[in-house]
Amino acid sequence: MYTFRIFLIVAAGLMLPVLSTGQSVWTLERCFDHALSNNLHIKQQEFAEERTRNDLRQSYANLFPNLNAISQQGYNYGRTIDPFTNEFATESVAFQRVYGSSNVTLFAGFQNINNIRLHLAQNTAFRYDTERMQNDIILSIASAYLQILYFKDMVEVTRQQLDVMEQQVERTRIMMQGGTVARGAMLEIEAQAAQERLNLLNMENNLNLAYLELIHMLDLDPGEPFTIERPDLAVGEEYLFQDPAVVLEKALGFEPSVMAAGQRIRMAESGLAMARGEQSPRISFGASYGTGYSGAARRQIGQESTGQFTEIGRTASNEAVVRELTMPIFERISYRDQIKENMNQAIQLELYIPIFNRLQVRRRIQNSRVDLETARISYEITRNNLTKTIEQAHADATAAYQRYLATTKSQEAFRESFKDSEQRLNLGMISMVEYNEAKARLARSEADALQAKYEYIFSARILEFYQGRGFNL
Repeated sequence: MYTFRIFLIVAAGLMLPVLSTGQSVWTLERCFDHALSNNLHIKQQEFAEERTRNDLRQSYANLFPNLNAISQQGYNYGRTIDPFTNEFATESVAFQRVYGSSNVTLFAGFQNINNIRLHLAQNTAFRYDTERMQNDIILSIASAYLQILYFKDMVEVTRQQLDVMEQQVERTRIMMQGGTVARGAMLEIEAQAAQERLNLLNMENNLNLAYLELIHMLDLDPGEPFTIERPDLAVGEEYLFQDPAVVLEKALGFEPSVMAAGQRIRMAESGLAMARGEQSPRISFGASYGTGYSGAARRQIGQESTGQFTEIGRTASNEAVVRELTMPIFERISYRDQIKENMNQAIQLELYIPIFNRLQVRRRIQNSRVDLETARISYEITRNNLTKTIEQAHADATAAYQRYLATTKSQEAFRESFKDSEQRLNLGMISMVEYNEAKARLARSEADALQAKYEYIFSARILEFYQGRGFNL
């Protein structure tokens, strides 16, 4: 892990000239726009949201009747009953059926209505999830942006400290050549200057790593020139007097995570209503219209003599009464005539009454109640997390502002103390150890002031962000 970190620092140091001399200047708003348009996680979430919109459209379409057309054509072989003549056929018979049907649910315990409500709440919840993800990315980018500004200021402060130390090295060298300072003091102050150069290098590496973090968030090419704009950051106390309860009340009206949790309660309520609707009778109406054709269909068109006679009785004089035997003459019924003659229509009204279904409906109702209670608890957790975030941001802003005021005042005192120590060192009145202690106190106060400044700005902007004002520097 340590070796990997050293590798990152060295790599960042090699890329520092590229990052610091780039031509492309990015404002915070440009970073937001680029991330929201190109972030892969947001695109993935948007596709999930699109799917819920499709499900919502389908829930509306479930209210409409269905309509289907079916055509069947085939051959029957062997002894079979012709579906249109109701006679046995032993030869291969070609047949065709063509019909259309439609069905609509008239009543089903309001399940379709509750299904629409469920998918409407689901689509709204996913839309809020997308907004929540966008807000998280905005806050992450803003944090990385401020981190870069902080390290930029720290690089400048460290460079000023190095300049002061190099000036002191030059003065000490002159004094050593004049015999007023021992060579050991010169070596000691040169060692301190080398330490300041190392501090500057470390700060530059930290700055470069902060740049890399933001570049990765924006999914940019690290080899391309990139730098950010330095806005005018003012430290005011306007956010210190805001009541966190007032900020929370405003945030609850549009905070995406809370709104999404509220919509999931509605989803669970609709799911419970749908499960209860399964206990209700269902009424549906259907209609069909069709016709068909059979290759075995025939109709009689006349008779013909067989040339044979049969006795059917006798007269009073005992003479035989005979009748000529005939056989019917059939012709194949044409396809067009069969289609016309075989037309049939049907309508039906169906009543379905659930009586016992192995306790499946009861189980779904029980599970839906559990889902509803879970959604309510999730809402409370989300609301509590938002409350903690706002209260923590307010407390952090207040503490950071007070620390900024204190470190700013102490910074002036340490700066004057350092100037005095520098003069006394030149006069040989204090040792190098005392001089370094004064310098270290000044460095710590400057670092503390910068850290308090950026912590206050970030916490204050979070309070502004949760009131729907966006994140602006």
